[in-house]
Amino acid sequence: MEKVSSLSVANISQILEKEMERLGYSAFCIRATHLLSKQLSFFMEQHRMETYDSSVGAMFQDSYCQHHIGERQLIGVKLFIARINAIQSGAGFIAHRKLAVPAALPVKLEMLLERYRQYCVGKGNCETTVQRNEHCCRSFLKLLADDGICDSDGITSATVSAAILRATSVRALPAIRTFLRFLAENKYLECDYSFLVPHVRPPQPIPSVYSVEEIQRIEAQVQYDAINGVTSIGKRDYAMLLMATRLGLRPCDIVSLTFSELDFQAEVIRIVQEKTDAPLELPMLPVIRDALLDYINHARGDHSSQYVFLSMQPPYSHVSTGTFSCDVRNAILAVGIDRNGRGVCARVFRSSLASSMVNDGVPYEVARQTLGHRDKNAIQHYAKLDVKQLRLYALEPPTATGHFAEILSGRCAVK
Repeated sequence: MEKVSSLSVANISQILEKEMERLGYSAFCIRATHLLSKQLSFFMEQHRMETYDSSVGAMFQDSYCQHHIGERQLIGVKLFIARINAIQSGAGFIAHRKLAVPAALPVKLEMLLERYRQYCVGKGNCETTVQRNEHCCRSFLKLLADDGICDSDGITSATVSAAILRATSVRALPAIRTFLRFLAENKYLECDYSFLVPHVRPPQPIPSVYSVEEIQRIEAQVQYDAINGVTSIGKRDYAMLLMATRLGLRPCDIVSLTFSELDFQAEVIRIVQEKTDAPLELPMLPVIRDALLDYINHARGDHSSQYVFLSMQPPYSHVSTGTFSCDVRNAILAVGIDRNGRGVCARVFRSSLASSMVNDGVPYEVARQTLGHRDKNAIQHYAKLDVKQLRLYALEPPTATGHFAEILSGRCAVK
């Protein structure tokens, strides 16, 4: 699509509305887009803005959010501005709500980031890791750019330290440390400032785990919806749920499953895991096979997409992990299970299966291969999730003596 920067907002909006109509969006969605377009035009008239660019869109979005605080409205206006910007720049139509726009950097800093990205790819990092590292380092470079740093000459111990102090996520620190070491080793920096990045280990939360009985209740609830047609997506949700509860697949691997990865004749599922980029072959259990065929034949519709699990609204792209987790949350709440602080996202079934296997005496290596872990120690931490088993090994606390015993008994005050 060519750039349409010379067109008015009304004309750009017409292009957007026609594309939405072509893709089968509902009249309600198209009408909402039309109304936002009129509000944007009025906003520009009020502020005497003759031409539209992304900065105008940002101003309109900020002004809109000050008066419309509903979450759905906020998502809608962000999506509208992102679509207008994409069409104006020639990038085309944005079908999904992946609205995160990379922070703009000075040219020379952008070049450094691109070379680091190529370095990560050359090392064999999977795409997810490359994207995560790029995001962390881009945020770090944006902090430097905000301080007026435009190239590597401005990266000093003082500027690095100042940026690190303003970093908002400790999980980004390892990527920043590696990035600084890369810059020094490749002579983009005279000194290695990676030592300035503190080693902070973020807390490791204990994965949420549901019992076998609780998972059976969740499966029964979703199966009931699939059989009785309580929801139009019940058959899809049931097939997806079984792949999570019975096979322990990651949500990202379930939503991106394609027909080429299903072998109904051999009754196996062969995927390349998104997180590790490693192949994984799992048995297509009869209950999973039946649920898949029921969904494909009676609920999926005649769509040409390579993906198995599709959204129920245009443009019928594959289901997002957010949608899957939302469906899981609704199912857990519908059953009435006492969460007791446990998570309700789709990933809980993976940790539940791992914990069940380990605590039922399944060898670590078998559990590791089933779940597709590359790290041989990745499974061991699930053993700590069986509280009942851990209580068997709990030690009695030693008897208090001396001054400490007097404090516990109340005979002596703490100084």
